[in-house]
Amino acid sequence: MIDKFIFDTSSTAADLGKKLKEANSDNIRSNAKIKISITVLANFSTQFLVNSIYTCLAFNDIDADIYEASFDQWEFELNNPESETFRRSSDFTLILLSSIRLVSGPNHDATQFSENLKRLLTRYKRKSRSEIVLVLPESIREGFDQTSFFYRSVSDYRKALQNKLNGFAHFVDIDPLIMEFGFQKWHPAKFLMSAKFCCHPNCFPLYGNYLANFIQSLIRRPTRLVIIDLDNTLWQGVVGELGWHGVGLDRDADGYPYLMLQNYLLSLKKAGVLLAICSKNSFQDAKDVFDHRREMILKFDDFVAHEINWAPKSENIKKILNDLNLTSTGIMFLDDSKFEREEVKSALPEIIVPDLPQDAAVWCEYLSRSGYLTIAKFNEEDLNKSDMYIAEKKRKEDAWKHADYSEFLRSLDLQITAESVNPQNFDRVFELIHKTNQFNLTMRRITRGELESLAASANAFCYCYRLKDKYSDYGIISVFIAKKESKDWEINTWLMSCRTIGRGVEERIFDNFVSTKLSDGDTVTGKYVASDKNKLVENLLGKIGFTDELKTGARTFTVGKCQNPMAGHIRLSQSV
Repeated sequence: MIDKFIFDTSSTAADLGKKLKEANSDNIRSNAKIKISITVLANFSTQFLVNSIYTCLAFNDIDADIYEASFDQWEFELNNPESETFRRSSDFTLILLSSIRLVSGPNHDATQFSENLKRLLTRYKRKSRSEIVLVLPESIREGFDQTSFFYRSVSDYRKALQNKLNGFAHFVDIDPLIMEFGFQKWHPAKFLMSAKFCCHPNCFPLYGNYLANFIQSLIRRPTRLVIIDLDNTLWQGVVGELGWHGVGLDRDADGYPYLMLQNYLLSLKKAGVLLAICSKNSFQDAKDVFDHRREMILKFDDFVAHEINWAPKSENIKKILNDLNLTSTGIMFLDDSKFEREEVKSALPEIIVPDLPQDAAVWCEYLSRSGYLTIAKFNEEDLNKSDMYIAEKKRKEDAWKHADYSEFLRSLDLQITAESVNPQNFDRVFELIHKTNQFNLTMRRITRGELESLAASANAFCYCYRLKDKYSDYGIISVFIAKKESKDWEINTWLMSCRTIGRGVEERIFDNFVSTKLSDGDTVTGKYVASDKNKLVENLLGKIGFTDELKTGARTFTVGKCQNPMAGHIRLSQSV
């Protein structure tokens, strides 16, 4: 397993300099699969921190273009629409407000401070597509006494910021990082006064690594499926030898570390990480532990796949991935046996296989430190992800029972609900616009302000669509936006979750737009904007009845002359 933390508490500013030089080499930069932009706004000097963030992202195949605002100019940058922060509109805006400078300032009204920051960010986000990452004010050594001014002041700032900016920003708490260093190493006063640093220069390499992993997890989840062994991994002992009643699950004794791991895994499942079982065992012996031991925190139904047999684990992992239609990217395998780990590493080198320590009591700490299980955000869809995969498995099983695919589609009882973009669904719509690639006709990434304007315009059709069938509720799966230009319409944005393709959903969505906004003779223009990821929709417009391409590259659909294949098996309703 590649270590996502290239620095640790023993790293120095000199080590950062060496790694930065390596990160800037053609060898590292040529491997970058993702390019992002970051704006850093802080109330302390950030040059070491910025270098560390850049370096750590580079070693994880991300090329980051970082704008570092001048010392303590964060408020000016957010106040000035002509500033570089506004002009760049970076993918991520990182705001770092150290407690060292906050509590030493003249104003300690945390609520007023947070309201002002919210006002600034509200205006900024209307003009920007940027995601805000706010590092919460950190605990300081002067606050050792919890009744002191220092402790209460930092606590007030943290609470007020989290209360006022909930939904505006992703919060990062660096207190666990400071605990790792210790206050004495983190906070030498001479660097605070002479260099305007928030910590010792030797703390910046790991600090930047900590933030880089958080930013990376906003771009792509390091782990999306954890495949887990059972014996001596989820419980102590071998169930085939001890029986279901004999395996160790006593939380006050031998079962403690295994129950801690189960709690950790369950929290990941609730945040959208899939769980699967891969165990060399008798199926019934293993199932009996789940059925009869009330101490089990994880239940059998928490797992989307179960391969419990005596085949090589690499073969069973391949079967799990095939059944779930997943690649090996972002897959973690947990097993106490070094032999089994090495067998999987050899056969499936892209799989993340942590070398779990011999002492099970430190497994959760080890995994937490690895960075592979960092989850910076999750949404309503993530909460139901396991249920969605289980439902998809049932759909596939059901499909085999129908000789005719159209008959199978009718049996699903597909229902679409059309909703105008509104404050309740706005964040989810904006997220889909900026993360959907495969089924995305125009690849247009509009700002929040542009989306707000389109949603409020009488000359725009700005809708999202929910989908459900007899097995599950998919949630919001599509966004369709069109603008009226003179008397004709033009498709601005059309995207959809690729897991719903091939069921007639796209035809039904387009029909909803046509029947809602167009009359006989009216025309809508659409254009496929090619990228390296959206070839899936290259023929979408032709498929739903648009004419051949014109010289401009656009295609047209005229009501009464063109025909969209109707997906009559899908019911559509309009949300009030």
